[in-house]
Amino acid sequence: MPQYPSGLLDWAGHRAGGVRRLFHSESGRPSRTVIETPLLRRLRSWAKALKETPTTTPRVVLLVGGPGNGKTEAVESAILALDEALNLSGTLTAHLKAEFIKKDFSPVPRLAIAPLSNKSSTAHPSLVVVQDASVNDPQRPEIQPAQLLVEDLEKYAIEPTTAAYLACVNRGILDDALIFATEGQKTEVARLVSQTIRAVGVNPDAISCWPLAIFSHVAVWPMDVETLVATAGEDDSPGSTPAAEQLLAVALKESDWPQFGKCAGKELCPHCNSRDLLSDSNIRANLLTVLRWYELASGKRWTFRDLNSLISYLLAGAHSDDAGIGSPCDWAARQVVVSASNVDRTRTARRLAPYLLVSAQYQHALFGSWSSKHVRSLEKDLRSFEEKLTMGTKDTVVGLFRFLAGTRGASVPATLQSQLAVALEFLDPALADPETPIGKDGEKTLRDVDVRFSQSVGAGLAFVRPHRWLTAPELGLLERLRDADTELSDGETRRASPVAASRLQAALRDFACRLVRRSLGVRFAFTRDAALLREFQQVAEGQKELLHDASKQVELLLNENEKFEICLNTTFGEPLPPRAHRALLRTMKQKVKALQLSLDGRPASSVRFLQIGSAKNPPQIPLTYELFRSVRELRGGLLRASLPRTVVALLDTTRARLAGVVVRDSEVLDDAQIFLGERPEVIGRELDSFIVYPR
Repeated sequence: MPQYPSGLLDWAGHRAGGVRRLFHSESGRPSRTVIETPLLRRLRSWAKALKETPTTTPRVVLLVGGPGNGKTEAVESAILALDEALNLSGTLTAHLKAEFIKKDFSPVPRLAIAPLSNKSSTAHPSLVVVQDASVNDPQRPEIQPAQLLVEDLEKYAIEPTTAAYLACVNRGILDDALIFATEGQKTEVARLVSQTIRAVGVNPDAISCWPLAIFSHVAVWPMDVETLVATAGEDDSPGSTPAAEQLLAVALKESDWPQFGKCAGKELCPHCNSRDLLSDSNIRANLLTVLRWYELASGKRWTFRDLNSLISYLLAGAHSDDAGIGSPCDWAARQVVVSASNVDRTRTARRLAPYLLVSAQYQHALFGSWSSKHVRSLEKDLRSFEEKLTMGTKDTVVGLFRFLAGTRGASVPATLQSQLAVALEFLDPALADPETPIGKDGEKTLRDVDVRFSQSVGAGLAFVRPHRWLTAPELGLLERLRDADTELSDGETRRASPVAASRLQAALRDFACRLVRRSLGVRFAFTRDAALLREFQQVAEGQKELLHDASKQVELLLNENEKFEICLNTTFGEPLPPRAHRALLRTMKQKVKALQLSLDGRPASSVRFLQIGSAKNPPQIPLTYELFRSVRELRGGLLRASLPRTVVALLDTTRARLAGVVVRDSEVLDDAQIFLGERPEVIGRELDSFIVYPR
């Protein structure tokens, strides 16, 4: 009996895909299988090392990250690995399971201790587990979580002990613990927490995590740094598979789905069509590429909870949460029946049904927002000759208006709204480069699609249909749009208001073209700025030539005419005084170079950093996607005045920081000049003193 797509509804973050509880296999693990990650492999190696080389292996492990990153899964896997490595025959797991699953419904302890003992001797007689360091201790509710963490670290990481300590910690608790340890004059704990915060940060000077550089018996791991949708760094090997791909493999398993075309919605079911498309490994890889580009463009990461919700939404739809809606396939079947109905009481549903079927496919669910700013004016245009249209055309046009004006955002899970909004802003395939090649031979481009649909929906449909790029629901909707477009071209129909008819036709053609662009874009991984995103992905992966080129472009932005200029009589954030009143310091050009990031004992980071200037302690800035895109666009002719505000703010902040370093560096000042307004004199520096000479 097929369990999907209905079973995928439980993958959502507010259902089974939400909070993971220790030793509750049904919670937070909707795939019902352990998703392999580099951290789980590292923890298994740690468990073996605790047995084989206990004196040189970290005995304190802190897993740092926000909610939904898989910390609890990692803790459980580590416990099972220790049980197996120490030949405990399940006693360790059973002991801790009894602690965290209370049959009498008593409070679950914050901290649990289990013996690590077997017939052979061991240097680690106990394992201490803190599932969530951000919760209170039921036995000591008056003590703050940060104070409890400080006590734990003092007992198990600072004082001599043979116990192994394993805990999940979020970044906020670490900050609170540092404050508490500092104010409480717990010097060593404060030093340890400070080192931990520095190790888990995304900074160019971040130190080793596993183990810590100074506290070699402590290992920490930032779980919100590693990507789950691609392989990277030390785990980029032929045998490694991204976590998102593993989740998709479970969600798309053929035996768990009805045979294509045999479900209640038959060949028009959008969910089965999505599954059929994603069964192709290339199309599935392209979806993962788009998800990875979202991470690079936004600077955010997909968590396990996000991915579970996203897969549920893309393959099963959020509309099935409505009461009495039934399975996703049943919902699709009702839409198919309604779209073919002639009953007047189903008129509104009939008009919307073809659009809803298409929008439920994974390509359009991922990019499902449509502009509705011209809907009211188009509705007025329709009224001028509405009585001359056939019922089919009227249904298609009015259905489009209702669809565009509808609250599509309401059907998106709350946990995904911000991610999908950002993805639309950065990646919308409807805004992809018209010169992007499409098809296997690459001879056709998106411009060919644009040109055909600008002529008519029929011409566009005739162009794309032979290539079998579109699904049955998409083709069905395009046929309706084609018929409406054709009728609006009829002279008798247009006579009442030809201008209004032309505007309606333009709306139909624009919608059809965007629909096809988004479908093809997600299917073949061409999005807005796709070429730029591919380059930036190479930069994030350490491609030296592109890194060098980007650093030289930033260098041009920071310097003027091969010189670095700063105003001495203003502070950061204040407007510049008039040129006649400025005191300008002009120094030699400040160079920019890419920094080499250390991967020793650290997860691979997607953020690259640039070092500004050659003075002592020069400022360092992240090479963000917006900065990278800006320098590329400047090279293509963009004016500096058109730079995004975020990039302007980053550059202004960098100049201000660099200025503070430059004016205190005697070596840099030896070649500097000071200009006071429009005065003809220049102030220079020679032999450790200032001199005045003509310009």
